[in-house]
Amino acid sequence: MIIKKIEVKGDGKKTAIVTLEKGLNVISGASDTGKSYICQCVQFILGAEKAPKSIDEAKGYSSLEVAFEESDGGSFILKRELKNNADITLVENDVTKILKPKHQGKENLSSYFLGKIGIGNQVLVSGTQSLNHSSLTLRILEKLFLIDEARIITDDSPLGKGQNTEKTLETSLLKTLLTGCDDSDVQMLKKRKQSKQSLHIKIDNLEDFMRRYFSSDDIEENRIKKLSDNVDTAEKSIEMAESELDALLKTGSEGIERRNNLASRSEVLNRKLDEDSTVLERFHLLLSKYSSDRERLEANSEAAKYVDSHYVANCPTCGSVLDDSSEISVELVLSSNTSEIKKIDRKVEGLYSTIHEIEEHKDAISSELVSLGEELRELENSLDPNISKMITETRSVIKSLTENKEKLTADLNLEIKRGQILKEIGSLQVEHDEIADKYEIPDFSKELQQLMQEISNVLIRWDFPNGNQVTYDKENRDISIGGKPRGHFGKGYRAICFAAFVIGLMNYLCEKNRHAGFLVLDSPLTTYKERDEVSSGEESEQAFITNNLIYAFYRDLCDFYNDKQIIVLDNQEPSKDTQDSMNYVHFSKNEHIGRYGFFPQSSDQQ
Repeated sequence: MIIKKIEVKGDGKKTAIVTLEKGLNVISGASDTGKSYICQCVQFILGAEKAPKSIDEAKGYSSLEVAFEESDGGSFILKRELKNNADITLVENDVTKILKPKHQGKENLSSYFLGKIGIGNQVLVSGTQSLNHSSLTLRILEKLFLIDEARIITDDSPLGKGQNTEKTLETSLLKTLLTGCDDSDVQMLKKRKQSKQSLHIKIDNLEDFMRRYFSSDDIEENRIKKLSDNVDTAEKSIEMAESELDALLKTGSEGIERRNNLASRSEVLNRKLDEDSTVLERFHLLLSKYSSDRERLEANSEAAKYVDSHYVANCPTCGSVLDDSSEISVELVLSSNTSEIKKIDRKVEGLYSTIHEIEEHKDAISSELVSLGEELRELENSLDPNISKMITETRSVIKSLTENKEKLTADLNLEIKRGQILKEIGSLQVEHDEIADKYEIPDFSKELQQLMQEISNVLIRWDFPNGNQVTYDKENRDISIGGKPRGHFGKGYRAICFAAFVIGLMNYLCEKNRHAGFLVLDSPLTTYKERDEVSSGEESEQAFITNNLIYAFYRDLCDFYNDKQIIVLDNQEPSKDTQDSMNYVHFSKNEHIGRYGFFPQSSDQQ
């Protein structure tokens, strides 16, 4: 996109306007004619908090309008009151919308503008150790295409404010622009780093568990295999003992089987006997309850008869006085009690019958148990005592072997558990160690080299000394030329090199569709002095700027940037033979020569 028009308006005031075109636009002339004010207008319309500086010529002017034209033929206008922190009005396709100047909320200028150039929603990292990060905003990006007169001569990085605390942010910005890939991975790393502490706690807890429940000096690589072999051996021994037991049992299988059946039958009968005893106990308790209920009902009937035989009486239950007016029906009470007593008698009768049946069942079981006991004793006496002894001993051996196997199995399971815990500790440790403590900005040296070549091409066309030897100064986020950092040059060269940096960056990014498409340079040649103003210490550098760079600078901007827009605001005028190749505006500060300045001359100035 390009800037088509900048207008400042006020009630009763002639509109201050400058019209711009694609390619090179140069606004030059005397000091204090409004050149820097134009730069401040662009800064303010792009979201700066403070309005342009109040100058005498701007008195009475209250609003700013800047018209933009897009490469696809579309256009939009941004309007803003000349007040600090004022909102911005967008007019596009006959639709008006209010945009906030700060990168907050949905409707803000930054999101709108960055979306226009295809680099919205980018994340920059501002701290590789702290993992702090922020969104790429128009205020951050603007420094690369809107260069005011104060920044252009500074020895600080062209990427930002020059504060060393922003070193990471500036590097992230340049990498994101050159590669098209932001540093949103820092967000994931920040989340993972938060989980790193919990992983550390898990590892500590598991290691503490190991120290508590496992002997630290009882570590043997083949321990699980040995325990497993011992368990297998114990199982084989048990199988052998059980085979011997089977053989012994077969020797007296019929008698033993009979004995076992008798013993099993005795156990069943004893359980039934216990069950019958429990049931009888409960039934006797139920009989006691029925008896109590019957006595209560009989007492109620006696009380009702008593009440019926007296004119005035007290209630046998609550003690209140009863008389002829009482609604109590004695006959109904007696009838109800008699009915309930009959029900209880029927239940008691049935319960006695059941109790009798259970007692008979108990007697039968007891008799059978006596018979089984006698039969079992006779059977035991008839069995071979040696076989019985051998069976007992074999069972004892099996029991001992089983207990040993259980112990070995428990030891094996414990050892397996230890192995699992050690494996988990190892896995957690690997996961813990894989989470970086700091964020590493991905390498973009290839793209940097291409950018340096673009800048070098610009400086070569400008005949800048050693312009073919441009390298990136990583520490200062700037360029070095012929091994000399930009910041070590004088002001004039610093400004020229700053301009070369942002122009080379524009060339690179426009090819990738990641640049606004326009560039504003305020006073890139401002340190030029006439030869009689040059001191001896400055003479060689300033003379070089005078004789070579100024012409080459303007000639190059005329010839190579017709598909982009470069706006130069400078005291230094371009040579006559280049003025026809650019959109040239001259502020004379002379009411009789050309245009006086950005603001129309008021009547009191004439």
